[in-house]
Amino acid sequence: MSHYHFIGIKGAGMSSLACLLSDFGHTVQGSDVLEDFFTTNNLELKKIKIFPFDEKNIKKGIIMIVGNAFLDNEEHQKAIELGCEIYTYYEFLGKLSKSFQSIAVSGSHGKTTTTSLIYQILSKQKDINYLIGDGQGGGNSESNLFVFEACEYQRHFLHYFPKVAIITNVDYDHPDYYKDIKDVQSAFKQFMIQSDVIIYNGDDPYLTEIIPAHKQVISYGLNKHHDYYAENISNDHHFSYYDLYIKNKFISKIKIPLFGMHSVYNSLAAIVTCQLFIDDINVIKMALTEYHKSKRRFEEQVCSDQVIISDYAHHPKEIASTIEAIRCKYPFKKIIIYFQPHTFTRTISFLKDFATQLSLADKVYLRKIFSSARENEQTISVYDLAKLIEGCEVINDDSYLNELKNHKNSVIVFMGAGDIDKYCTIYIDSFKNNHKFY
Repeated sequence: MSHYHFIGIKGAGMSSLACLLSDFGHTVQGSDVLEDFFTTNNLELKKIKIFPFDEKNIKKGIIMIVGNAFLDNEEHQKAIELGCEIYTYYEFLGKLSKSFQSIAVSGSHGKTTTTSLIYQILSKQKDINYLIGDGQGGGNSESNLFVFEACEYQRHFLHYFPKVAIITNVDYDHPDYYKDIKDVQSAFKQFMIQSDVIIYNGDDPYLTEIIPAHKQVISYGLNKHHDYYAENISNDHHFSYYDLYIKNKFISKIKIPLFGMHSVYNSLAAIVTCQLFIDDINVIKMALTEYHKSKRRFEEQVCSDQVIISDYAHHPKEIASTIEAIRCKYPFKKIIIYFQPHTFTRTISFLKDFATQLSLADKVYLRKIFSSARENEQTISVYDLAKLIEGCEVINDDSYLNELKNHKNSVIVFMGAGDIDKYCTIYIDSFKNNHKFY
């Protein structure tokens, strides 16, 4: 067994991979900032030690996995000096995935939920290794199946050559790296060329333009010409429902505890994938019914007369999908959003689109832009977005606690890909013990 050290171990992907390697029986440790993240609990449950950054953590013979934000870190430099084996997260994941029958879930939106759906379904019948973008990872080294998220940022997913590739959709995002939608499409096309079987959303126009010829492909969507499609979609307060057809043949009524059209698409992707490994559709149906949501994906709690949702949406289309899902489930409640834009480049590129989609809510509050380590501060602020949304207010201090409580019998959404979730936690804690959990 090997000894691994992760620099930036609390990152979502890094913590997932650390948990997976721990389950394989390796010695795993890591370093990061002292602040707790939503991934911290997963690492603690695996008894993985986390240290402050210090070159003394690095010993000869360890295998280092370094997060992209920490390539100049003192620990990284020490590992180079000692001649340690060093990988980036994506390099190591690419190497690891070749050891298994790998299922890579990619797409501009919906990766985490779709990966989680596939894992939860397949685990009903099989041991499966998994790596999910909400910090979950684990498995059994004796299993030959491995499902994981394949992120397109900086073409990282081109490190992977999966047996099965799922493409949920293709959209313009990561404007700090990709020039335009054609640039994004070129990356996804190459990823599909590197894959054996392609499962794709046949209703997505940017995706259908780039399906490679001479590949085994399976399409899903809402139209009858797809291999798998859904009809008669409806919902109540607890579930969404639809009729599943395969090759124009009615198969079964599907029930999922998720809302919005994007959830129908994600569940279809999971059904198609799992049918490659599980023959009994009833196993798949039951697992879908019992699905447990991923961390920060429409994650709900009830406090007093409010429904509080933590959601990772950070792109205009994701915001629109989340609001649609809330309208489906809570049609008679007002939607109050506390949104934290994620990165300056994304805010600049989608400024008007953000304003348009956020305006679908009944009231919008904004927090200052969350800047990642990969970019320098630019000439835009959250106030540039606020002035495009009617009635919008910016709150950068703790006054949001009292302000949000003024919205009685409403849905309160803490939204964004930065650290907005910690303010959601503080808000929930402010109700003390007077809340219940879904």
